Amino acid sequence: MKRAEAALAALLMVATPAAMATPAQAEDIPAFDFADCPDLPDRADPRFWTCNVIIVNGGKFVLGKFDQVINKAMKITYATGLDPDTRKQVTVFGRLRAERMTVRKGIFGDPILTAVYAEPQYAGSFDVVPGPIWKMALKVRIINPVLGHNCRLGSDRNPLRLNLILGTTNPPPPNTPISGVKPVLVSTNPPIQKATIVDNAFAVPGAESCGLGLGLLNAVVNSQAGTPAAAGRNTAIFQQYGSFKKYTDIVP
Repeated sequence: MKRAEAALAALLMVATPAAMATPAQAEDIPAFDFADCPDLPDRADPRFWTCNVIIVNGGKFVLGKFDQVINKAMKITYATGLDPDTRKQVTVFGRLRAERMTVRKGIFGDPILTAVYAEPQYAGSFDVVPGPIWKMALKVRIINPVLGHNCRLGSDRNPLRLNLILGTTNPPPPNTPISGVKPVLVSTNPPIQKATIVDNAFAVPGAESCGLGLGLLNAVVNSQAGTPAAAGRNTAIFQQYGSFKKYTDIVP
């Protein structure tokens, strides 16, 4: 049972259609597609909507005792545009795709029975608000046969609530302020921005449904992960690329 050590993984970026700064030197830029763009609200005018794709492929996630390097890509797709009734900008979430990351390698190289993986998952809410602040609810599935199929830190009803910013945070102690990196244009065709968004003022809930789906191993996971972890003891640093496409340019 002690092999059920857990940690977490990575997530998120967000982009806006505005070009920021000038293109940087050539670098290894991820490929983008717009297959997960969400349907627009009824009566929405596609001329005033864009589909945004974010690929997080670097940074780290510190959750309680665990310091997880983000070494697998996470892709977030969402739409922004004018609400047909209020004419205010709103966000419509599309999809989160995330690869599982290795938290603990298996004994003697065994990748199945004794290895532990973490997979970030969408937990019901995502929004981009003026600031900008990327507000996202996440849960993290912890993967190992001993822990069962539904072992998670956080849930839809009690998620990790991230408020990711480009500026400087103001966390409770013992954390100290950290800063993001403003967007830089790294490609013009297609338009792609690179940025870093951060949050180190969020709390991490305890484990749920670990061990046959009954919570029999929740205490083991919490002991190893140091969860629940109060705000001021966790950190998210997401290095990311973002691109967008107008809905009028998206082929059905």
